[in-house]
Amino acid sequence: MESYDNTTVPDPKLMDKDNLKSFYKEQLPSLLKTVFLNPISGTFELFKNPQKGAYNNSILLLLSTMALYLVVPYLLAGKYIREVLSLGVLLKISISSGVFILVISALAFGIKSISGKPIFKNELLVGALCGIGLVLVLVSFVFVRVFSGNIDLFDMMDPSRLLSKLRLLLVFTLYIFLFMVNIFQQSLKASGTKDAISWYISPLAILLAFYVWGKITTAFLKPDMSPF
Repeated sequence: MESYDNTTVPDPKLMDKDNLKSFYKEQLPSLLKTVFLNPISGTFELFKNPQKGAYNNSILLLLSTMALYLVVPYLLAGKYIREVLSLGVLLKISISSGVFILVISALAFGIKSISGKPIFKNELLVGALCGIGLVLVLVSFVFVRVFSGNIDLFDMMDPSRLLSKLRLLLVFTLYIFLFMVNIFQQSLKASGTKDAISWYISPLAILLAFYVWGKITTAFLKPDMSPF
């Protein structure tokens, strides 16, 4: 396997048409195949022996996640919400998804700093792969929208009706959480962290990431969402 490119500057041709075509037709399908079909040893290998171009792929994954969080919320919004959902709010939602990826990366960097000397750009791959989980969250909302219909006021007043409509989302959310935990755990193991420590730390790290992300996103979006 090719060695990791240790430069800290992204490829100047990162957004080149041919490079994007290669990423979406080759690198991205390969990454998805690895993390979904070979989630333990395959994901471990991604971190243990990163391929050349892994940093660029991480950036493209981050940008792709942000792009989806710009477009999909608008498409999922109802007619009334769509009329008042400004481009500024959509951009902030998009940026917040990128913030989540950076928070995950920062936590991985911080934890590994205790016992080693990690490089932040290497840890961006951890956050970028967890960003796939954020995309799965969007997919779950699409499923709820298609199969359960809209959640109305009566659902909010009746917990049994609300749970009935959200049960698929709840189950899917659990799998997404476990997916992210596995990504983080394999990253720690690849850096030499003991199995027991990585097993206990990883769920806490993902929960902490969601907590920090929630605090940041709430403060970020509050001025725009106050009219609601």
